[in-house]
Amino acid sequence: MPKRDFIFIDEAGEPGKETDYYVLGLLHITDETLKEINVHLGAFRYFGCVKSELISRRLNSFQKEQLMNILKISIKNSVFLKACAIYVDKRDYKGPYLKENDFNPNYFRNLMIRKLLEFHFSENKPQSKEIEIIIDRFYSSEDQEQKMRNYLRMDKYRLLPKFLHIIQADSRYVELLQMVDWISGSVKEKFFTHPERDYGDLFNYIKVKKIEN
Repeated sequence: MPKRDFIFIDEAGEPGKETDYYVLGLLHITDETLKEINVHLGAFRYFGCVKSELISRRLNSFQKEQLMNILKISIKNSVFLKACAIYVDKRDYKGPYLKENDFNPNYFRNLMIRKLLEFHFSENKPQSKEIEIIIDRFYSSEDQEQKMRNYLRMDKYRLLPKFLHIIQADSRYVELLQMVDWISGSVKEKFFTHPERDYGDLFNYIKVKKIEN
């Protein structure tokens, strides 16, 4: 029986005007899954001679295929692993915080993190009573980080479970955040930068939703 859920979140694109798109990816595992997936990631690095940080845009096709195999093998071995993502095409987005009169990239990012979690938990249940969220370090300001935590903990409509911890971490030393970078990067490529590529059955394992408002 799992003792803790871990949810890793990373983004592709920028929440402001720098990109026409914004993507958030999520990987949900448990403490039991962590033991197995670390073995596979260790083998991936050793046999693939991968020494640097896993950054989606720098991965070659073979490395991406091996990361997809880690998802498949983990699921095949009946350990709990769920992956999902949301994306926004800012050219047709009709929601708040991107218009001139209410432009606020930080509010937009926090809203999208919340929509990502609501999407995920509408289809998946926590596996334990302790849920920890680990987000790539978007905010260097402690004030902004606390505002994000406070916003994610508000749950007027009871769409989210209670979170034990909500923390930011640097992906350079958290390998599973690097794996989520690959997930969000794959969604970015499929829907925005490289729709012509063959993604095989990758998106059978990653549930994706477009956010329009």
